[in-house]
Amino acid sequence: MKNKSYLIRAIAGMLVVSSFAMCTKNKIDGPLSTPSVTNAKFSSLAITDCTYTIQPSEWMVDGTNIPAGSTVCIPAGKRGALLLKNFKGTAAAPIVIINKGGKVTFSTAVTASYGFKTQNCQYFKILGNGDPDTEYGFDINGGNIGMTMDNLSSDFEIANVEVRNSGFAGIMAKTDPTCDETTWRGHFTMQNVILHDNYVHKTGGEGFYVGNSFYANGVSLSCGKVWPGDVVNVKLYKNITDSTGAEGIQVGSAILGCEIYNNTVKTPGVSPFASYQNNGIQIGEGTGGKCYNNVIKDAPGNGIIVLGLGDNLVFNNYIINSKAYGIFADSRYTPGPNFQFINNTIIGSALGGIKLNSETIPMNTVINNAIIQSDLVLPIIKKSSYVKLTASNNYVANDVSACQFVNYADDDFHLLSSSPLINAGANVLSYGVEFDYYGTQRPSADAFAIGATEY
Repeated sequence: MKNKSYLIRAIAGMLVVSSFAMCTKNKIDGPLSTPSVTNAKFSSLAITDCTYTIQPSEWMVDGTNIPAGSTVCIPAGKRGALLLKNFKGTAAAPIVIINKGGKVTFSTAVTASYGFKTQNCQYFKILGNGDPDTEYGFDINGGNIGMTMDNLSSDFEIANVEVRNSGFAGIMAKTDPTCDETTWRGHFTMQNVILHDNYVHKTGGEGFYVGNSFYANGVSLSCGKVWPGDVVNVKLYKNITDSTGAEGIQVGSAILGCEIYNNTVKTPGVSPFASYQNNGIQIGEGTGGKCYNNVIKDAPGNGIIVLGLGDNLVFNNYIINSKAYGIFADSRYTPGPNFQFINNTIIGSALGGIKLNSETIPMNTVINNAIIQSDLVLPIIKKSSYVKLTASNNYVANDVSACQFVNYADDDFHLLSSSPLINAGANVLSYGVEFDYYGTQRPSADAFAIGATEY
């Protein structure tokens, strides 16, 4: 019955995603079939006519009378915080909010609630690529939350935005449940959340905080216990986080269509507000989907922590110098069938490579991982005999030079022809692993390589 319920919910969510996708073809960036971490020069968006121009003196704009398909311009320069309310585009004609003439800096005290906020907005894009000479055309400096899309906001794209010096989260996207039933699960679904090519650094809390963290048990309020809404179709890619107080990326309640890929997470968890909030990427309660082609460096906790639904596929990640485990998995709410950890390269994790506390999930799959660490810790650790595990073709060594990377010190993870990882892996096409960290097709040679990179 548990798995049946999970499948019904997944199918229902897929119908929602499919209906949006049919209406928005070529409107919002989706995942790449063969992703690459190579960053080409960012592309700017030519601005023709501005339907509306937000003046520096305006702290709030109500978009009720701004039509779908409009271009809303924010002129270059320094300004205070901004609140956008009731901007309603359509799937075919989203409202675009863009910088004009150069960089727009939103500057506010760290004690202020936010730097840039949306309320009750749908089908919109906030794009900082309005000037070809400015990569991050929106610069948000300060605020307790740097940038937040909440109060029933949905169907949006955020790109080319820099967020820094926030008191808590850098970029937040969620509607927390209140005693207003329109915010509850079954009444509201935040969907089609596209966050890419952003730079978030020096935050007090998470770099990216998407979806509510309490999917399984809900939240107790004065009106009783309420459950957060589902999140469907999250694409979070090509972002950089650095020196975040808590996790670089945290996603919760994302029941379907979640993909976290091609991100760089550096030095997360520098000042966590609570214990165990110092990981690189957290795949939180209620979240399924894929996490791949990311680089996570120097996490004081775990590189990737997985508390997901149990349809989680984690592959092609480089996880370097975590002070706890490279990957930590726990089955708290897991109606799905499997945690799958495939073709990751885990280097220098202090407590061990992959820790499996996931006792209730039907199977943990650990295949083709390269785990480089001290001989004093184990590469794969099971909490107990109740942990079900399928493991094969994992490579273990105690010196990163054994992998034979082209230039590990400069993050060139291509393999030399002498690497023992080449042609040593199992066939993982049936798991959906069809490319490597650089976008090279798997297998590229006679057989599959171990680790995140093919030869």
